[in-house]
Amino acid sequence: MPAMKVALVFPRRHYPSGDPPLGILYLAARLRERTGLVPKILDTTFDRDAFAHLRQELMAEKYDLVGISAMVTMARDANAAADLCKQVRPETKVILGGPHPTTLAERVLENPAVDAVGLGEGEDTLVEVVEREGFAGVPGVWYREGGEIRKNPPRPWLQDLDQLPFPAFDLLDLEPYLQGWFQLDTVRPGLRGTSVLATRGCPFQCTYCQPTLERLFGRGLRQRSPGHVADELQELQGRFRLDAFLFADDTFIADRAWVQAFCRELRSRKLGIIWGCNVRADLARRELLAEMFDAGLRNIRVGIETYSDTIRQEVFRKKITREQVEEVTADARAMGLSVQGYFMLGAPGETREDIRETVRWARRLPIHDATFNLTTPLPGTYLFEKFQTQVAVAEEDMDYYRRYAFTEGSGLSQGWLSRQKLWAYITFYLRPDHLGLLLRLVFGPGGWSRFAMKLRRVL
Repeated sequence: MPAMKVALVFPRRHYPSGDPPLGILYLAARLRERTGLVPKILDTTFDRDAFAHLRQELMAEKYDLVGISAMVTMARDANAAADLCKQVRPETKVILGGPHPTTLAERVLENPAVDAVGLGEGEDTLVEVVEREGFAGVPGVWYREGGEIRKNPPRPWLQDLDQLPFPAFDLLDLEPYLQGWFQLDTVRPGLRGTSVLATRGCPFQCTYCQPTLERLFGRGLRQRSPGHVADELQELQGRFRLDAFLFADDTFIADRAWVQAFCRELRSRKLGIIWGCNVRADLARRELLAEMFDAGLRNIRVGIETYSDTIRQEVFRKKITREQVEEVTADARAMGLSVQGYFMLGAPGETREDIRETVRWARRLPIHDATFNLTTPLPGTYLFEKFQTQVAVAEEDMDYYRRYAFTEGSGLSQGWLSRQKLWAYITFYLRPDHLGLLLRLVFGPGGWSRFAMKLRRVL
């Protein structure tokens, strides 16, 4: 019997960035390793007429199976891609995977164009679907059959992440991503870099992420070995001439001993790369940051959320204080690290004055870069469950860049929050002490195109 033909679709049409679709690249690498089958990656990120190009690809090749990645903010585009696939090739089987179908499996299967959903980690699930040439009996899959939803048992989590091959960057047109990668531009504009992952899961219980992360990756934290991660960086550096990396892990420094071992590994190899990562203010102690700096760390991102300790600790369940945020940002800035702060505007119970104080505080903090998003209760999270009666938009319409998801109250509204968010960016970046950095970001190598990507998330 001839081998199945498989396509993996990343249907991003809004908010393009230089961050590659790592989930699909892991799926492709595992499928190639285990079966010898090389899937076609159909990525719409940089296509101006994305779905016209996708239609052409689907018409040009008869695929037996199409897998579509679906984050919540891409849910409508994922459904549209599934519809398009069935219009062009009704006989093709379509499976959706990622956070959205993992959280809302039955709802996703209401779309007749979707034959199945993959829940949680998808690498070995996809391999088994291909080997069985169907969905029946495959752990981690729910599928529709005879008008009913069949629910296969869950798939156990892969315990040794070193068993996974490196993401299949070679199957992706990587150059547009490299040109659009702005993650470390505050360190040095024009760096040639990409994003990678060293861990899966998160041991913390912030209400805007959990328990969705646990459904995707299980409870707690699983890590690749420091040497395995360093091997990947070294390979990417040599193959694509990269000099910078961002670890996209939710909390890179959750295990201090692992971080220290990783830093020793990097120092021993003398790769000459620089890198950045997400940190928690209660874990990023000065001594640890110094070790990381010696191993090439040049950028940290801190989830700050709000000025209000009450909102942060009681609504978001993040046990971090203003004093800890101020200490870690000052320590990082003093040792020469670029610092980015993540802020969330419009949490339940937050007032206009709370938000104004958050924006003022962001300007006072010693940070180089800031992201102001609208608080969004993603489906399946504790935040969604607790405030579900106040959620005013459908799950498929959630957009933390532009759409306020809660009912308007306490003086908060879509219009006011949009204006406040714009004001936050203007007053943060147009300060006299930030103008030099802003000019370097805009007029540095590839600066305007990268800066334009950022603007699309603001305006």
